Amino acid sequence: MKVRRPNENTMRILKMFALGALIVGIGAVPSPKAVMRIFRVLNKKDSLQNRKWIRRRLYALHEQQYVAVHNGMYSLSELGQRVLVENRLWSLSIPKPKVWDRTWHIVVFDIPKEKTSVRMTFVRLLQNLGFVYYQRSVWIHPYECADQVREIAVFYEILPFVAFIKATHANGSHVLRQHFKL
Repeated sequence: MKVRRPNENTMRILKMFALGALIVGIGAVPSPKAVMRIFRVLNKKDSLQNRKWIRRRLYALHEQQYVAVHNGMYSLSELGQRVLVENRLWSLSIPKPKVWDRTWHIVVFDIPKEKTSVRMTFVRLLQNLGFVYYQRSVWIHPYECADQVREIAVFYEILPFVAFIKATHANGSHVLRQHFKL
């Protein structure tokens, strides 16, 4: 199921649900304490217009199935949790050591046709991490990155189709060194 990524304010509200910092009754009328917490997190003023916006946003989160209702209270749904994890994947980064160990870290993958929809997202996440396209389904990076890539592959259930290689030499490495400023 393809889900549109929520905007930043929606993500902040979902994170509050995930932390248990926001508990709202079934009428989507948050308590004054919850409203003040939302205003602080979203950097908004306490006004009638903003209170209405919060009620509409909470209702929309329920309609979009990001939050579920249990015993008259809203909580983060399975879809909401998945959206939060996916959002965290987009914020992953590869730490840059002070000295490069002269090892190229290569990710090779062969994702089956049944999972084609995941392939583009996986490639975009590799690009977001700073990987460079080397050949078809082969991406390269100068720093240790297996943990970050493995986390992405596990989330999208493609880990069996992803391989990791470490190499001390790669054709065209002078171009790669220039790209990575090594």
